[in-house]
Amino acid sequence: MGGLGVAVLMVAATVYGVVQLLVLSSPTRSVRVSTVLLAIAVGVYGCGIITALLEYAYTRTVSDQSHGGALLNTVKTASYTVDPVIEELVKITPLLLAAWNVKIRRQWGLTDYVVTGAALGAGFGLLEAVARFGLDAARAISHPAGGWIIPDSLQAPWIAGPDQVFAAWFPAPFTTLDFGGAHPAAGTSPHLVYTAAAALGVGILIRGRRWLRALGLVPIAAACAHHMLTNYAAAQPGAQDAQSLVEDLNGILWTIPLAVLTIAMGADMWQIRRAKRTVPGVLLREERAGRTGLTALTGYGLWRVPWSTLIALRFARMRRALFYAAASTPYTDSDPLHRTVAWTTAQIDTTDHQHAWQGIGLRTVRQAAHSLRDRRRRWFILISLVLMLPALVFLGAGSFPAAAELQKHFTTSDGPAVLMAFGIAALLWTTWTLTRLLRTWQATSTLPLADAHAIVRFRVWTALGSLIAGTVLLLRMQQEGLGAGDKLFRNFHLLEALNNFVAYLGFALILLALLALFPPGGGLAFAGAGVAAGTITVEAAIHAAALGTLGVVLMTAAGGGAPTDGPPEGQADAGSQSGSRPKSEEPNPVTEEQQQSFNQSQQHLNGLSKRKQADEVGRGFEKDGQKYKPEAPLLKTGKHGVDWSEGTARAIRDGRPQGQFGSAADVKYAAERGAELGPNKTGFFRLPEGHNCIEYLPDGTTRTPNSIFVKVYPNGKVHAYPLTR
Repeated sequence: MGGLGVAVLMVAATVYGVVQLLVLSSPTRSVRVSTVLLAIAVGVYGCGIITALLEYAYTRTVSDQSHGGALLNTVKTASYTVDPVIEELVKITPLLLAAWNVKIRRQWGLTDYVVTGAALGAGFGLLEAVARFGLDAARAISHPAGGWIIPDSLQAPWIAGPDQVFAAWFPAPFTTLDFGGAHPAAGTSPHLVYTAAAALGVGILIRGRRWLRALGLVPIAAACAHHMLTNYAAAQPGAQDAQSLVEDLNGILWTIPLAVLTIAMGADMWQIRRAKRTVPGVLLREERAGRTGLTALTGYGLWRVPWSTLIALRFARMRRALFYAAASTPYTDSDPLHRTVAWTTAQIDTTDHQHAWQGIGLRTVRQAAHSLRDRRRRWFILISLVLMLPALVFLGAGSFPAAAELQKHFTTSDGPAVLMAFGIAALLWTTWTLTRLLRTWQATSTLPLADAHAIVRFRVWTALGSLIAGTVLLLRMQQEGLGAGDKLFRNFHLLEALNNFVAYLGFALILLALLALFPPGGGLAFAGAGVAAGTITVEAAIHAAALGTLGVVLMTAAGGGAPTDGPPEGQADAGSQSGSRPKSEEPNPVTEEQQQSFNQSQQHLNGLSKRKQADEVGRGFEKDGQKYKPEAPLLKTGKHGVDWSEGTARAIRDGRPQGQFGSAADVKYAAERGAELGPNKTGFFRLPEGHNCIEYLPDGTTRTPNSIFVKVYPNGKVHAYPLTR
């Protein structure tokens, strides 16, 4: 049970607590899993490093004053007065900085703030745990129930084993084991709890209206107060009342993230339902037919697992981001994201059948994306892994008590110098990486989805935190004349975690920061390479980049094409194909009689059900002994038809506008104009006032057409589509 390494178990507990929130928040979360996990690194390298510097500066400044007293007393007092406030404010600072970006501010719901905030807090707690016990593998004692005991006192620190970690809500990296406890349980991560609550406050402050924003201060103040009380009880052994209250609160601590998440999800659900009624063109065909979003996406996700499943999940999150943006501002202010969601909706409708996914597999997708991959990314990852290797051995493999000699080797002889040398090389590599990230920051400004902006910012802040930590380590060693194996700080808060902090541990953590700095995958690379190669338009590249590598999969499936309804009896020609334009001629104007007839037909058909409309118009009519009727697809889901859902996708893919009839009355008007032409004739006609036709453009936008093209076949069937002339 206790076979896993000390550091490995602490990381597992941290990640598992965040994953629990990720799963529970799935119905309303818009941020990706990778974005939230990256926030853990920001909690370690951003929040942790800044907090350490602020607490160090505060305690030294106060103790140096004439009335400040001894440093030890200053640190003790600050631990339950100033430090908790500093820590809670620093942990929510990344959320406030992220919300400075208008896309993130509008597209993140309360759920996104809560889950991301919890990850920031969990990362902060992980830094404390690793800094305090990451080098104690050699003296760790296996507990009969699982995990490891660090024999410091009668109430010894205990790193929970896998059985306890995966049986707990939001497990802490370590907890205190009561003397004689035979069946311990993993404690709840306090920093995850504090920051989840405070993050709800941040979300309310940002998304709230008028006086509701003031309510956002309540959870932030509550998190600070609880943190102060907990530290006070730990610093004052004689405060029995405080200790008793803390024990009672710790018993229900795990319920706080659940309560906070429930509040956030309830508010987000209300905003999603309201936005669905105001944002056009983003409901799937199955949803428009009466099925729920969950049923429609589940059915689509089962076409080709895992590709269609992942696309459905990504689409659901992206559409929620649009709904959150529409709930805070008119949806027209989120037009780029709206076009992307509409494009994805059309692509999903296009591929919502078995035929589209035939032949789509791992090999097909890899071949489709191979020529669009950023080949430099492989070398970047390889160099980063080489630089991280000593740290992985030191804190990873070396944290296993059975392999504690590995960790001991790095703390003696030339081990600290090796970590220091690799750490300095990592600092130089991180500096170069930071310059690339800043360029990426600028490049992502055109992307419509907030997730891309958040990922770049989190990576930049992680890189900055790592560089600040490395600079402080080197300056401290130079000023104090310390070696790589010497302790850097003493009598320092952050739960006294840094009281035993040695230089080579700092360099090892700097090396591990490279894990969070791997360049993004297929999305941005696909966008840039696809446009450069001329295989897709700029607009399509932006849409596909929002889906990442899954954009390649979706476009590959859509490229297979759905069976479409064309002219009957093989009588199609170039003029009748979607997007093709016959030779130019001036459209026939709408006469007063035609306008009046259209108005009467529209009024009559509007009083019928959709099915009866299609039946009546589809039966056609006779003129001069010839029966005329519109093509059946025009009244259904076929190309240009009233229920056609592929207009946006086809326009972007073909690079030509695509017209769609908006009602049965529009189709009847086209059939009547065809009867005026007669069999084997083509012509252009102006559309009447009050029509409902729409035209999709290659840039993802739409406009109202003013004309129709009509072609009549020998059997009297009328093919037509709207256009602008």
